[in-house]
Amino acid sequence: MRKKLIYIFLFILLLSTGASAEIINVGVPYIHNFPKNEYKAGTQNWQIERNSKNFIYFANNNGLLEFDGAHWQLYGLPTPSIIRCLKIDSNDRVYIGQQNDFGYFEPDVTGQMKYHSLLNLVPKDDRNFKEIWKIHITTFGVVFQSYTNIFVYKDDQLSSIRLKNRVSFSFYVHNRLLIQDEVEGLMEYKQGRLFEMPGLSLLKDKRIWAILPVNNTNLLIATDRNGAFISDGNTLTPWQGEANDFLKNNQLFSATVFSENHYALGTVQNGMIITDESGRIIQHINKKKGLQNNTILSIGTDRDENLWLGLDNGIDYIDTGSPFTYMFDPEGLGATYSSIVYNGKLYVGTNHGLFVKNWPEHSSIDTEGFRLIHKTVGQVWYLGVHQGILLCGHDNGTYMIDGETASQISNVNGAWMFIEPIQNKNYLIGGNYLGMTLFKKSADNKHWQFVKQIKGFNESSKLLAQDKKGNIWMSHGFKGVFCISLNGKLDSVTHYSFYNSKNGLPSDLYNNLMTIGQNIIFTTLNGIYTYNENTNSFERSEFYNNIFEQPTNIDYIKEDQFNNIWFASGNNLGVLRFLEDGTYKKVSAPFEKLSDRIISGFENINIVDRQNTFIALENGLAHYTPNYQANKKTELESYIREVVNLKNHRILYPSMIPQMLSGDSTTYAYKGNNIEFRYSSPDYKNLERIKYSYFLENYSREWSAWSEKPNCEFMNLYEGNYTFKVKAMDPFQNESEEARFTFSISPPWYRSSVAYFIYLLTTLIVIGAIVWLVYHRIEVSKRKERLKHAQEYQEKVQQYQREALISEKEIIKLRNNQLQSEMIHRDKELANQTMDLIRKNKFLVKIKEELEKVKKSSSDDSIKDKITSLTAKIDKDIDHKKQWEIFETAFDEVHEDFLRRLKEQYPNLTPKELKLCAYLRMNISTKEIAPLMNISVRGVEICRYRVRKKLNIDRDQNLTRMIIDL
Repeated sequence: MRKKLIYIFLFILLLSTGASAEIINVGVPYIHNFPKNEYKAGTQNWQIERNSKNFIYFANNNGLLEFDGAHWQLYGLPTPSIIRCLKIDSNDRVYIGQQNDFGYFEPDVTGQMKYHSLLNLVPKDDRNFKEIWKIHITTFGVVFQSYTNIFVYKDDQLSSIRLKNRVSFSFYVHNRLLIQDEVEGLMEYKQGRLFEMPGLSLLKDKRIWAILPVNNTNLLIATDRNGAFISDGNTLTPWQGEANDFLKNNQLFSATVFSENHYALGTVQNGMIITDESGRIIQHINKKKGLQNNTILSIGTDRDENLWLGLDNGIDYIDTGSPFTYMFDPEGLGATYSSIVYNGKLYVGTNHGLFVKNWPEHSSIDTEGFRLIHKTVGQVWYLGVHQGILLCGHDNGTYMIDGETASQISNVNGAWMFIEPIQNKNYLIGGNYLGMTLFKKSADNKHWQFVKQIKGFNESSKLLAQDKKGNIWMSHGFKGVFCISLNGKLDSVTHYSFYNSKNGLPSDLYNNLMTIGQNIIFTTLNGIYTYNENTNSFERSEFYNNIFEQPTNIDYIKEDQFNNIWFASGNNLGVLRFLEDGTYKKVSAPFEKLSDRIISGFENINIVDRQNTFIALENGLAHYTPNYQANKKTELESYIREVVNLKNHRILYPSMIPQMLSGDSTTYAYKGNNIEFRYSSPDYKNLERIKYSYFLENYSREWSAWSEKPNCEFMNLYEGNYTFKVKAMDPFQNESEEARFTFSISPPWYRSSVAYFIYLLTTLIVIGAIVWLVYHRIEVSKRKERLKHAQEYQEKVQQYQREALISEKEIIKLRNNQLQSEMIHRDKELANQTMDLIRKNKFLVKIKEELEKVKKSSSDDSIKDKITSLTAKIDKDIDHKKQWEIFETAFDEVHEDFLRRLKEQYPNLTPKELKLCAYLRMNISTKEIAPLMNISVRGVEICRYRVRKKLNIDRDQNLTRMIIDL
């Protein structure tokens, strides 16, 4: 019998252990904060429920608040009031309670949630019932509980039960409605009456805030300040465990059971705890660990059993179903670069220093956070155990860690990493900012001692590895790869070779050295390369590129003790699981949660055992349980939440209308052919990582690219029938079923049936009018033809007359042209004669001058007399007066009495000035005019001046041009 009891006890213990394993107790689950300014409603949220579609509803200070994973929606009340409680039935009707009113929200014909009050069913004498604090969906109806009344609503009928004494709260557990009477204690309601429950007299003066099921029959009864108790129906015993002490000290306010046998208990003063049925604290989460505040007014769960917290100010989501939890220090653990578990402690190297905490971590309300190890403030690069000694690579140098004490053994800055040379295990080689450092094991084998900086090489040595021949390989991200040979003492470099793109590497940049087993590989921008000793060059490794499925940008690789290969590519992580047949299975989807949170270029993964893996993040440390199984896997779903007519902003809510699911069509007017679709997928464990793709039949050619945007628009849709489809995809590449919405666009009035009838009628009328018009035009055309012939005859007569007139004008024009030509010819002759006269006069004057010279030089009087006679004849021949008269007669013939008109217009001109004007009219220069007028050039200029003055010509005006134009 005793052995049998032991077996039963062990079986129960195993069940308890297995159940507890469902909630990870290391670190803190992922917490997503929703502040008031995000959900845009009241600060306080009094109760949380979900409907069949996994939409979450909150009893909010400002109304009913809804969240579908992508959109927040607040439904107000006709009379503004605080909603204290809500409950959702199997038909997704949302019952709510408020001040002196209660009722339900239900979709109308458009899918919009509308409030329906049940106050009209309440007897007038019972309508001053104050607040409704609890609502229960029971087997006998919907129960609304206030401090003074219980209202039972069923089949559109309402029963009102006025209570004998004031009650605090009510609870519906194991299909039993329990009510706490403030005088008589906890009672059970049956068929309109309250019955006393046995064995609970201890609770009469205590305020009960939660009653939760334990197993299938027992109850966990939790008070606000006196802890919790277990009732088996007959006796009451205090709940054992540290959780009960926590509740006594922090004032319980909210509670729920989730994940089958776990409790989430929210307090007023110190956040929330998650426990098992035995009272063992699995998680303690408060403001210090990520909540927005410590007062938990309500707790709800979604379909995946993750927790939603209604806070005194805000809403928080806790992903308890994830294999990831997070470790951080409230003061700021900072960016983590390395971690290691050694001698019962977890060490974390950060940019703030080296931190430590006890390992394994035991969750309790007194769980200690990380402790900073003295002297290690600053950047930590490396943590590793070498021959039983923990070393810390630091920006300040190298430290030896013993428990929580750090001793600096080298002040050479920037200790990147350490390797143990195969030549001598008593030595250690470290890479640093300026090359490599040599360390030696102490005589007692308990310490590492600094020897010296290795000579002959001064490149920053972040990544080191040693091959089978003892050569040290080092990769520099901005230069290339080095192969280094050391002397026998390991304290100086005898030779090193440098390799870059000239030696087979695809680039000089971003070549990272990694090790898998005994193999040294090099990750590049173009895949994985290995060194070929025969050709002394690098070449692509087909084997490693194939097992990594040809990634081109792997930055980090680490093989764990189970032959699994962990890697980082860009900002994404993954693992190649080593299988029994020697192949690998790539797993990357779970790590999508850490995308963009790791430190590029400084990735670090620490595999402690099969259940504990630590991943360095930009802020803190992630803990991963590889073999963690969520409570249950739910199918991904997508919903079309709103269809918005952008012209008139009318909204339809397809996901809330049952007939929409059967494919009924909605018709929009043509002026409403600009439509926006808003959709969502209530998969809260992948918040902000759900992607959507949509397709519009009769419009789209292919499905849209996956996008995290939960809405799309279609503008200026042509009339016709359409079906909008949308589907969701989570980070694990799981796709949901398509959500559909069928609708039609009516044609515009000018393309409607009535319009086409009008078009046909108009066409027939137009055709008739055209026929009549053609006949009428034929008759008119005949009349016009007769008139046309008469007009043509008259026009020909007029044409002949015009042509005769034109011919006569042409003859006159020809005559005028002939006269003009003759005048020009005569003008030229006059000009030629004048020029001949000028040349003759010049010649005679010159002969006269020569004769005068001969006369003066001769002494013979007879010769002088002859010369005098000759000069007299010359003077007679140069008779300007006579010449002028001849010139004047010829000039007037050519220029139509120019001189006469000039005399009439300017009578004060002298004959000499008239001559000058005539010569200027012929465009003769001043030098040529002087001999014609028998005066000097100066005399001509003076004469021109006088003429200008008498003709009243401005200084800027040309005299010759003016006379020619006269």
